[in-house]
Amino acid sequence: MENDASASDSSLSPISGAQSYALTDEQRLALMAKAEAGNADSAFRLSLYYTFTFSDPDQSMHWLSMAAKGGHSIAQHNLAYDLYMNGTDIAKAAYWAAESQRNGNAEAGWLLSEIETEKVVSGWSPLT
Repeated sequence: MENDASASDSSLSPISGAQSYALTDEQRLALMAKAEAGNADSAFRLSLYYTFTFSDPDQSMHWLSMAAKGGHSIAQHNLAYDLYMNGTDIAKAAYWAAESQRNGNAEAGWLLSEIETEKVVSGWSPLT
């Protein structure tokens, strides 16, 4: 059996993280249509694109929120993490971490614990 060199030389070159999330305009539009029709995986993929390739935090958060609302457990975890780390909304962060945990994401339990500890340490209450 001969050695099959089917991979091109360019496929052996390393790619950046941003390149791995890149989309063509056609792919992006197709994903948008699917996401707007309720496909959480497509919305999550768009959030990655807008985070790592296009660096648009508003679009990234839009699609991440849509994916989280669609039940995507990793999106729920990432949204909880972003809300918690940015200090944006600790109550929403706890909600999304709990949702992610309910949807089977083991990492979310740790995050929820961190958020709950922060609530105690900071004296957070729903009225503050």
